[in-house]
Amino acid sequence: MLLDSDIFIAIIKEEDRLKQHSLKILKAVEKRKLKNVYASVASVQEIIFWLLNRNFRDKILLTVSRIFELKNLEWIPLTKEIFLTASALIEEYNLGSFDAYLAATALLKDRMIVSSDHIYDRIKGMKRISPEEFAKRL
Repeated sequence: MLLDSDIFIAIIKEEDRLKQHSLKILKAVEKRKLKNVYASVASVQEIIFWLLNRNFRDKILLTVSRIFELKNLEWIPLTKEIFLTASALIEEYNLGSFDAYLAATALLKDRMIVSSDHIYDRIKGMKRISPEEFAKRL
């Protein structure tokens, strides 16, 4: 299952309602309590934009380095197939680019995403699990 960018952003923020849930999920990934968990490299790009938009330019390198240091998390690159699927999702569901990349990645892999974003509930064939609900299962 794909971890949405909001999992990572919740940890970066000083305060976020998802912070504790996100930490629990990522600790479970690192301890191999969760298998088949992955993220899209598009999430890293979204995190960089998030940091830039908040004038945290000086935190980008450290943040990205720490994200890539997470153990047992598979990083899925953007491929032609993902770009084409994302383009179709943008047209059909009026998604933003990052949501479309993440949805396309999940649809092409296992159709599951851990996210607080309800936009994924509209996409046919996708199953969204909220971080709160998912963390309770751990």
